[in-house]
Amino acid sequence: MRGTLRERPLVNGRKSLYIDYYPPVWNPSTKRYTRRENLKLSVFVNPKTSLEQKQNALNREIAEKIYIKRMKSLMLEEHKLFNMDVLNGDFYTFAKNFIIGKEKAKVDINHYTTAIKYCKKHIGDNLKFRDLDDRFLERFKYFLQHTTYLKSERRRLDQNSAASYYDKFAHMVDKAFLDGYLPENPTLKVQRIANVDTVRDFLTLEEIALLKNNPIEDDTVYRASLFAILTGLRYSAVAILKWKDLYYAEELTTSYLYLIDPKPKRTMKHYISQQAVELLGEKGEDDTRIFAGLDYIRTWNLIKDWCRRVGIQKEIYLSQFPPHLRHPITR
Repeated sequence: MRGTLRERPLVNGRKSLYIDYYPPVWNPSTKRYTRRENLKLSVFVNPKTSLEQKQNALNREIAEKIYIKRMKSLMLEEHKLFNMDVLNGDFYTFAKNFIIGKEKAKVDINHYTTAIKYCKKHIGDNLKFRDLDDRFLERFKYFLQHTTYLKSERRRLDQNSAASYYDKFAHMVDKAFLDGYLPENPTLKVQRIANVDTVRDFLTLEEIALLKNNPIEDDTVYRASLFAILTGLRYSAVAILKWKDLYYAEELTTSYLYLIDPKPKRTMKHYISQQAVELLGEKGEDDTRIFAGLDYIRTWNLIKDWCRRVGIQKEIYLSQFPPHLRHPITR
């Protein structure tokens, strides 16, 4: 493995400085191998003033230092030694790219993004890889167990939410270790936050009828909510349903969904009633979402307002849509 510091002519009377690698090296940002790394530095081809000469000397010195640093990293990698310079990298940048990757893979990213928001609430906007050790994770875990909700300083974060946010944060730390940004995995030294069984009030048949007979302006949220009540599907499953997931069984004269339930990530054939089918609306293209445009936070807020408007006083969560049992929607 070797690299050479080179110069390439530009059209403005300057030369750009770059490193030419052979063989190509892996770029973790672009997720591909590359032969050239643009250092975003340039020099004047014919410096005319002492200032331009000094600028050339400075940029070449900076390029040389970057080149030496890169060669050191490659040498350590080649000998399977950890490069300590990596620890100065920004964990939040890594987390942002990680979350973007999850979003592209159609994974629900809400808890990942919220976990980072809580981390910034705890430690601020600067977090280096070198800060991620078992002591930091213990402090962050304690913080989650004693902090309040982001949108309400009066409500303490419940234990199951704290457990979920810590697990998502720890998962990102796990990935940072696997990708070579950490010399060891600190999550192995810290016990996760335990989930607790909770007792919640679920909607009664009378309350469901109230919602059905008092629709909200957002027709998509209205239909998706009633569809979840009828089918017993979670929000995460309803939100990603596509028309190609809907089938009809001639021998049973009934429709069914063939899908992967995000929780617990299993393939399932789920039979649904004609009443549920009627809530889907006009059939679209196979690869389009049935309830296009659903957003978790917006849906949650609309449902809470909806319940409040019809006189339902219970604390409402999206997990209450659907209730424990599938019910027909009564008039």
